[in-house]
Amino acid sequence: MLAKHKDNMKKTALPALFALHIAVFLFGAAGVLGKSLAVSSLMLVFGRTLFAALCLIPVLAYQRQLHVRDVSRSVVLCGFLLAVHWLTFFASLNFAPVAFGLMGFASFPLFVALLEPWFFKEPRRAQDAWAALFVVLGMVVMVSGTSWGNGALLALGLGIISGFSFALLAMVNRWQGSHIPPFKLAFLQNAVAAFLLLPFVLLAGDLAGNSTQIWSGLILLGVVFTALSHGLFMFSLRHLSTSFASIMTSLEPVYGMLLAFLFLRETPGVLELTGAFIIMAATAYASYQHQAH
Repeated sequence: MLAKHKDNMKKTALPALFALHIAVFLFGAAGVLGKSLAVSSLMLVFGRTLFAALCLIPVLAYQRQLHVRDVSRSVVLCGFLLAVHWLTFFASLNFAPVAFGLMGFASFPLFVALLEPWFFKEPRRAQDAWAALFVVLGMVVMVSGTSWGNGALLALGLGIISGFSFALLAMVNRWQGSHIPPFKLAFLQNAVAAFLLLPFVLLAGDLAGNSTQIWSGLILLGVVFTALSHGLFMFSLRHLSTSFASIMTSLEPVYGMLLAFLFLRETPGVLELTGAFIIMAATAYASYQHQAH
């Protein structure tokens, strides 16, 4: 009976793991696409959240899951955290190379490893903490060959805020995912984030003067790289722990580096490749331990 239960758990976890990897790949691709769009960080985040929410309306209407009463305090909190996460991350790219923002964001698994056992009253898992530490080590190696300018510390600080806010968001999503369908949760959070950002976008005047190419890029960013990716990520949190998902999310800069090489012709150096290898080894170790557990 116990063996049968374990087999069922593995069958449930495999689709979630597959969905998580697709989501992380799309997260990495979003950074490459966002970097190619000549708009402000505020407009970039507003556009992706707005179009992510809009594209999910017909899906939820067809499934009869579109209800205003589902906008709870926790959903509003998640929309706020989502906006803070993206704003701080994309803002960090304005002060230093992408690597510094990613290095700060790499603190995300450490925050989860420290907070999740307290948040969910679960025992601490040493292997998750070790994997998170090696992820941070990998990111340090990736940026160690980059020169530190005046804006590097600011970019690093913004990246850490981005990682902390995403850690809080992931844990609240894990709790909410038990009673709200994934794509419905994605719609609610993106809609709240877009609503919160709208007054600032109007004050900044960012809605005017954008080309058709910019709007097309924002629509693509919102539909595929936001709505789909976050729906898949929230689905994975229904079957996987937040700490494990956070370690897998650390593959985002690796995927981003690969895509930047393919589409932006940004060739990685030896240290970047070494750091990427350390991150991949840490995530592979975490995957093996999770399957064994």
